[in-house]
Amino acid sequence: MHRHVWALAWPVMLSNISVPLLGLVDTAILGHLSETHFLAAVAMGSSLLVLVMWSFSFLRMGTTAQIAQSFEQPNRMKMIMTTALGLAMAIGLLIIALSPWLIPFMLSLVDGDNDVEQFATQYLQIRFWFAPVTLLNYAMLGYFIGLGQTRIQLKLLISANLVNGLLNYVFVYHLHFNSAGVAWGTNLAELLQLGLALHWYPHRVLRTYSWRSLKPILTHFFKLNIDLFLRTFLLLFAFAYFMAKGAEHSATLLSANAILINLLMFMSNALDGFAIASESLVGKALAKKDLFKLRQIVRICGQWSLITAAAMTLILIPLHPWVFQLLTSQDNVLALLSDLSWWLILLPLAGFASYWLDGIYIGLSNAKEMRNSLVVAVCVVFLPLTALLSHWPIHGLWVAMYGFLISRALWQGLRLPAALRKIQ
Repeated sequence: MHRHVWALAWPVMLSNISVPLLGLVDTAILGHLSETHFLAAVAMGSSLLVLVMWSFSFLRMGTTAQIAQSFEQPNRMKMIMTTALGLAMAIGLLIIALSPWLIPFMLSLVDGDNDVEQFATQYLQIRFWFAPVTLLNYAMLGYFIGLGQTRIQLKLLISANLVNGLLNYVFVYHLHFNSAGVAWGTNLAELLQLGLALHWYPHRVLRTYSWRSLKPILTHFFKLNIDLFLRTFLLLFAFAYFMAKGAEHSATLLSANAILINLLMFMSNALDGFAIASESLVGKALAKKDLFKLRQIVRICGQWSLITAAAMTLILIPLHPWVFQLLTSQDNVLALLSDLSWWLILLPLAGFASYWLDGIYIGLSNAKEMRNSLVVAVCVVFLPLTALLSHWPIHGLWVAMYGFLISRALWQGLRLPAALRKIQ
């Protein structure tokens, strides 16, 4: 089982770290410009964009869970994909239609300075035009992960992110598009990713189904995914609120926090290799009602997640100053990052359990407990801590973030035995 877990996990780890690695490349490109406004604008714009787009990540997670549980039913898998891709296209077009009102509303929630908001608006306007492409990619990734074809996911994400990094470098340094160049580079790379995904999708032409045949699939999809939607919205709200509170303090804190959050995403996406491997393995074991194998998967994925998190922390202790200098040359940002360095170093240990348990619950199609864990983490822990520690704006934000990560994991861990007993 250890070998099977690693066979699924290592392609996911490589492909997943390519996503935040690209964010780090973007940060490094903008962080070495003379003006801090471009980095701050992309930090603000991308956090708000993710709040909207990743709210629909159920198109990835829900598709993964259903495909994994239907892996021996080809016709049902085609119906699931017809539903997922149709929803992705419809939601993406709706986002485009609403963007003229959505962007000003989102920016009104963040108290940034005028220059930052101007460039953040430009970034969001460009990115929202490709909303259907982003959401269609979610569904396609869910399909390949659900089948355990994680090497295809590796090819998709690494190809797209290499192109993204190259385009962003050209657009920013040679064409001087600055933050707008980062937006266009990402859009074109995501279009490439979708083209490759459709090329490797085995059912080249999606079948047309009657409403009667699709209705059960769509009903189950919504029952599972409304909880995933609420869970993901709360998760992204916490990160957007964190960035907004940093923006209220100063552009320097916003830039420093943007670098640390990008590093957190880099580490969490690597740790997600075991979570995503467990999604597929748990879904297939659930379809067979194999409780012994389920418990084995939970234990092994948890063990390797902890070992990997501990290794990351040990690596960061000597290397974090070099990482900071690689990502920015702005002295005021570097000084603040040095002050915040231990919050970064311990992040893998604080967050690994919540990522690992997310994968288990997705495989179980138990989105309700995932939603509940976020309600508790955001409403009972994170928001009260940010209010109580408002007099300590720099370190207090990170205390609240740690409380958020740890309380998520505690809730899911305490509820897991009951969730597994329901399978018997």
